[in-house]
Amino acid sequence: MLGRDEQIGVRNISPRQRQEILDGLNLDLMYEYAAMIQYIQHAAVLTGPEYTAVIREELDHAQDEHEHAVIVADLINYLGGTPTVEVAKRLTSEDNVEMLRQDLQAEYDAIARYLERIEQLESAGLYDSAQKIRNIVLVEQDHAIDLEKALGIRKKLGRV
Repeated sequence: MLGRDEQIGVRNISPRQRQEILDGLNLDLMYEYAAMIQYIQHAAVLTGPEYTAVIREELDHAQDEHEHAVIVADLINYLGGTPTVEVAKRLTSEDNVEMLRQDLQAEYDAIARYLERIEQLESAGLYDSAQKIRNIVLVEQDHAIDLEKALGIRKKLGRV
């Protein structure tokens, strides 16, 4: 019978590398918890008829962040760690536009963290785990696009 490490294909990972991955995933988990809370709070305090659709989007995003937290927590456990119960800093505002900017920055930050995590996981040969994170990145990018649209931000591509 194979040991846990051999079953999940991580026998060549140094203890330091494994801990760095687990620490990073726990950081990601803290921010997923925070994003879920922040989206719910922002949806509750956004005001004005022009924000009706945005409020629904915020609540949908909160549900997505919950799903991401479950995926990341399961991945941490699978890799031999213990998922954190700590929550990262949440941002609040009374200004509708500022709330959306806070959410957008959180999405940009999450994408950057997850791209780093994908590199860590792939360098450890954990391609299946990296794919789970890659799938989360796609959703986070969709969230960023939704928020950019709500804020009237258009991406400009270089000239061809």
